[in-house]
Amino acid sequence: MSENFKLPKVEKLVDLEESVLKFWKENLVFEKSVEQRSKDNAYVFYDGPPFISGLPHYGQLLGSIAKDLIPRYWTMKGKRVERVWGWDAHGLTVENKVQKRLGIKHRKEIETFGLEKFTEACYQYTSEISAEWGWYIDRVGRWVDMENAYKTIDQSYMESVIWAFKKLYEKGLIYKGVRTSLYCPVCGTPVSNFEIAMDNSYKEVEDPAITVKFKLLDGEFKGSYFLAWTTTPWTIPSNRGLVLDENQKYSLVSANNEKYIVASPRLKAVFDEGTYIVEKEFLGKELLGLSYEPPYTFFARNENDFKIYSYEGMVTMDEGTGIVHSAPGFGDIDTEMGQHYNLSTMLTLDDGAKFIPGNAGKNPFEGIYYEKANESILENLTERNLLFSNKRVLHRVPFHDRCDTLLIHKSQPSWFVNVQALKKDMLKNNEEIKWVPASIKKDRFEHVIKTAPDWCISRNRFWATPMPVWESKDGERIVVGSVAELEELSGQKVKDLHRPYIDDVTIERDRKIYTRIPEVLDCWFESGSMPYAQFHYPFENKEKFESNYPGDYVVEYVAQVRAWFNVMHRLSTALFGTASFKNVICTGVIAGNDGRKMSKTYQNYTDPKEVLQTYGGDALRLWLMNSPLMIGENASFDETEIKVKQKNVLNILWNSVKYFVLYANKFDWHSDSSVSAENTKNSDNTLDIWIKVRLAQTQKIVEENLQNYIIPPAVQAVEDFVDDLSRWYIRRSRDRISSGDAQALGTLYTVLFKFSKVAAPIIPFTTEAIYQSLRAPGGTLSVHLVDYPQVDEKLLEKHSDMLEKMASDREVVSKVLALRDSVGLGIRQPLDSLGTASPVNYPDIVRSEVNVKGINVVSFSRDFPDSYITDEQNTVVLNTELTSELKLEGALRNVIRNIQKARKKAGMSLGDKAKVAIPDTDAHRKLLEKYSMEISEAVGAVELSLGPDYVVEKI
Repeated sequence: MSENFKLPKVEKLVDLEESVLKFWKENLVFEKSVEQRSKDNAYVFYDGPPFISGLPHYGQLLGSIAKDLIPRYWTMKGKRVERVWGWDAHGLTVENKVQKRLGIKHRKEIETFGLEKFTEACYQYTSEISAEWGWYIDRVGRWVDMENAYKTIDQSYMESVIWAFKKLYEKGLIYKGVRTSLYCPVCGTPVSNFEIAMDNSYKEVEDPAITVKFKLLDGEFKGSYFLAWTTTPWTIPSNRGLVLDENQKYSLVSANNEKYIVASPRLKAVFDEGTYIVEKEFLGKELLGLSYEPPYTFFARNENDFKIYSYEGMVTMDEGTGIVHSAPGFGDIDTEMGQHYNLSTMLTLDDGAKFIPGNAGKNPFEGIYYEKANESILENLTERNLLFSNKRVLHRVPFHDRCDTLLIHKSQPSWFVNVQALKKDMLKNNEEIKWVPASIKKDRFEHVIKTAPDWCISRNRFWATPMPVWESKDGERIVVGSVAELEELSGQKVKDLHRPYIDDVTIERDRKIYTRIPEVLDCWFESGSMPYAQFHYPFENKEKFESNYPGDYVVEYVAQVRAWFNVMHRLSTALFGTASFKNVICTGVIAGNDGRKMSKTYQNYTDPKEVLQTYGGDALRLWLMNSPLMIGENASFDETEIKVKQKNVLNILWNSVKYFVLYANKFDWHSDSSVSAENTKNSDNTLDIWIKVRLAQTQKIVEENLQNYIIPPAVQAVEDFVDDLSRWYIRRSRDRISSGDAQALGTLYTVLFKFSKVAAPIIPFTTEAIYQSLRAPGGTLSVHLVDYPQVDEKLLEKHSDMLEKMASDREVVSKVLALRDSVGLGIRQPLDSLGTASPVNYPDIVRSEVNVKGINVVSFSRDFPDSYITDEQNTVVLNTELTSELKLEGALRNVIRNIQKARKKAGMSLGDKAKVAIPDTDAHRKLLEKYSMEISEAVGAVELSLGPDYVVEKI
């Protein structure tokens, strides 16, 4: 037997993937796939860089596979798709890791330790990239250049970031102001509100829920007390106003020998039944402008402080007293309200969230951490008879995931991007983006744009791109946009853009000294700069970037709608007037196998390395890419599904290849033989035509969906075709293939070879192995270096009804097989006849598949004999009567099957001849009398006899 086709010698599909990986690396296939395409025909993919330490989890592998599949497809479509890895190496995550390594707990200790030494430690930490990342990326089949990866800490990257800052500043889009934002007391810096929402960093905590007495100083109710409710006692020293609903009814009540003012709908919630008397009821607007006695006076006041106000959206009748204490400087709406009425903004906590000294008297809480001050404040209020009630309440509050610290809303001087000025253009540019799922465009991203506050971009930290702003003592400012510009202005060589080196650079102009402000940029500003900063634009690659912007494709999980996608869109709109990307897939979130968040603590998922070593990258790709995750829905990890993909798709596909190679080699069939091309193309065999039409249909589905970035239907089409190829075409063509029919072998070869190209972006390992096993000597090196095949539209048009007809016949087959199963009649037992309500399209195929002698069209209004059984819908009827002749034919099939099992057990190959004996029974004697020639031919027997058992002896 010749070997025109050679299969790799592997025991498992996982081993097959290992050999393919080796082939790719040794032959630089990825590099060649990029370089063979024209630089003038680029397809630009943006990769959101992962954090530099740790190991990839399933969420990152999901993204990595999606980041590979689409670029593979467009590469085969002729595009040049450069893919360079990036590392996110700045920010609080690194700082916290380094602090832990150095034994530093708080931000202030970094300055004591020495900023230069701390920066060196950060450099060291970010140089320790986990080598294991490469293993995971290889094993999921992702092609990306990791050797030349950029880092956000690269000087070139950082220079592009400060260029972007200056451009925004020159456009009037950056300003310095005092605003309230989420603030981390431990890290000593603001935190992006969208980052907290993205990470879902909220926890249930129990807090004090106190009601405080504020004595009225004027008006009709002078001497009575307003009762105001709060869950943040530590803000009481910063109280500047009381807020009510001017359109709501309020009551003056007597209780505890004192008079109180409370919203009428809240009386029963504030007082126990029978403990109070309502003396008068009135609208809240009658109280506006009245003054009250503040609980604390050690912070200076202005003329508008300590009065009664109304402010929309601040007061609710669902909790508390219907009167709210306001501390502008702590909380968005409090600060907004304070600015509206020109109240004092209370910057009463330092960077470590400790109380500062009073400026109008001694502050008894000075130096106390805000949370710890709660107890002291409550004691003080109690001693002074100002605490009406003290209860506990459970509510959700934001935590900083970097250090597990409760975040507060705190005002501080910060730098902002004026997002409000960008919103109109951002909304317009969003119309140019294709979102998957499509609902994201309007339902989520548009909402994110419309509701976004101005973007706080300054951080009081260290390891990040510095804000390129130099100021003189009198407040004059110089903003720098490049290293060259800074060196020219300062006359100094810029050693490093990081702190503290950049802090040492000063500028002298007109006898003034300008020093850099201490703040650094929000790392999301860096992340949003990735499209141009990775190219060191505009200092390098200017034409390359501008001719290929916006990018063609980006994919991340759905929370990045608020985060990375959002900041890229902001910066792109501000800098270039366009969207940053054209097509975006938002994936869902993978939960553990118990439905909870994936966690090592819960042990609710298998380690990705173990899964990849057991089932392989293609199986994981099939499961992830065909899951609801790829259309923005969530899903739980399911190892069983990965196993099913390996068994029911990949194993079946590879077995189909092995089946072809077995008989092609046996009959010395090769791809350039005289019958393999034209004869195969012109085969009039129904199944040959059908499988080629079916492949054309599959390819069209794959292409249409990948073109539209809707991946699951494309993957499903590939899986369905594998099933049809094996379970219908090969099974129904087995006799032709095993007898060496040239057209059958040629058709199977053509279909497998073309399918390897069609499915290459989806299952790159398996398709490469197929291609290598089938390609002719001298052919293109890799399936991933060929052009994506054209859909045979003429074939589809010519046989437009064939797929529907075959599907109809297969439905008949399915019903008949179910009927057989219901009465225990195995498929090897021939039956006399099958009746259908309407003619089948391909009777020979149906008859062979269900093993009946004939098919008739029958009326189901008639009565059938007892031996006939029908399906529930009365569309097929099966004659189950067994004549002696039919029984003999059934026995024939079983004997042939048992002999084949004996051959296999004896280790015999396909072409081996043998002496065969079968058990000596009356039935077998009859078989040999009638079917000895058929049996001998089917099992390769040169001698056939009766004996005590099934025995084969190789000759």
